[in-house]
Amino acid sequence: PSVDANLVTSFLNLLSIFLGPDGCDLKRGHLPDPVKAVQTYLAFSAIWSLGANIHDSARNTFGDAFKTTIKKHIPEFPDGDVYEFGIDSEHHRLAPWTEQIPQFKYNPKISFFEILVPTADTVKYKFLIKTLIGSGHNVLITGETGVGKSVVTKDFLATAPEEFVSACVNFSGKTTTKNLQDAFEGNLEAKRKTLLGPPGGKKMIFFIDDVNMPQLDRYGSQPPCELLR
Repeated sequence: PSVDANLVTSFLNLLSIFLGPDGCDLKRGHLPDPVKAVQTYLAFSAIWSLGANIHDSARNTFGDAFKTTIKKHIPEFPDGDVYEFGIDSEHHRLAPWTEQIPQFKYNPKISFFEILVPTADTVKYKFLIKTLIGSGHNVLITGETGVGKSVVTKDFLATAPEEFVSACVNFSGKTTTKNLQDAFEGNLEAKRKTLLGPPGGKKMIFFIDDVNMPQLDRYGSQPPCELLR
């Protein structure tokens, strides 16, 4: 279930990343059409916030409703699946994710199970992870079992900028709050008596895998998830 206020917050977070001080320069003269650029980022942010936490079976319904609304303000908004268009940051426009798939280079030194062949979906989700984490926001990736959530996330972490360090914490049915606390504290350094942090000059990313796994307690809550929250 989603909370409306949180959906709006997610939308504003994404929009502020693109249009904030560190986003694209919207001053006249730097962009050929600042209004279209704002409309592009507004549409993309709405799709991947208001329309992000929707089951696959309902995405077409959302997409049709979204296009009906958005075309009143942006007549040139592209036809097709709204989830298949990403940001072309060079020209500040929407472009198919398929145009942004990098060339695959086979590396015989890595394990077969660590190989990730880039597709429109891997490009899409890595872009969203990079954009949100790069601006200090948490990311929750949902989906059915076996769709590649962990693989895409680990591939991002393996190629993350040098300013980041990361650690993976696997949740299971037996995970306790103590396990989570130990995992966090074990991957951080003691800065002062009551302060822990990543190595100097770095930012720490904790990847919590299978966040839905911890067993429910007698009150129906998941203590490790509550501590994480």
